[in-house]
Amino acid sequence: MISFEQTSHHLEALGGRLHYNDIGEGTPLICVHGGGSGANAWDNTKWALDGLSADHRVLLLDLPGYGTSDNLEAEADESRDRYYARAVLALMDSLGLEAAHLFGPSMGATPMIRIAHDHPDRVLKLVLKSPAGMGKHFLTPSPMDGIRALDTFRQDPTFENMTQLMRLFVPGKGLLTDALIEARFASAQQAMMLKPAARKPTELADIRALLPKLTMPTLVLWGHQDRMVAMDGALGALALIPKVEVHLWGGGTGHFVEFEHADAFNRVVISFLKA
Repeated sequence: MISFEQTSHHLEALGGRLHYNDIGEGTPLICVHGGGSGANAWDNTKWALDGLSADHRVLLLDLPGYGTSDNLEAEADESRDRYYARAVLALMDSLGLEAAHLFGPSMGATPMIRIAHDHPDRVLKLVLKSPAGMGKHFLTPSPMDGIRALDTFRQDPTFENMTQLMRLFVPGKGLLTDALIEARFASAQQAMMLKPAARKPTELADIRALLPKLTMPTLVLWGHQDRMVAMDGALGALALIPKVEVHLWGGGTGHFVEFEHADAFNRVVISFLKA
């Protein structure tokens, strides 16, 4: 059985420490996480690890300021997508990886898109789940109720507010457990204890202009009841990304496809990576 403790590592880079888990052998697949309070790479992807690591070296990276990765100092006027992309590239350079598959969910899709655009020779295939930045919502009200709940928790980080946030993350009946809520709340508390950086990154850049220039095969995944990043974005991905496939889950699927449909997620992703 794959455990967090046995696969946990820290990397000294960019003036601080970055945490990652290293599982399996084969073509490298680097996975990050979203930008919500309490996010970390292990809790985001652990549900799919058995399948993904059977044929790939899976690297789960906590972006700066998440999990146990330090808040690294940003460069002057550096957008968040570039800031997080530097951390991913630092991991690749440290491990001697010339190229890898990249998986980015939600906000974590934006640094992976940035790398795919700026360093296409380093990206084999790109997998994006509910990626932020695909454009305006035409079918879904904005701001979404999940984003409002996230803002509420950031302003008042109580267990009750985390519970409400997680109900929106995982709307499927019977899927959300106390253990999931407690783990996310504990991770959020841990991140709050990290020393703040002297200089923080600016907001995410508008990545839509990058999408038509992506050259690698790209898979986009979405749950149709995603309350954090509207499913409308799948239409933007279809319109803007040249070599794109889109897979949508219905049946009340929310933001955490890799948890809600772990087996199906693995079948779709592994088939795409092997093709």
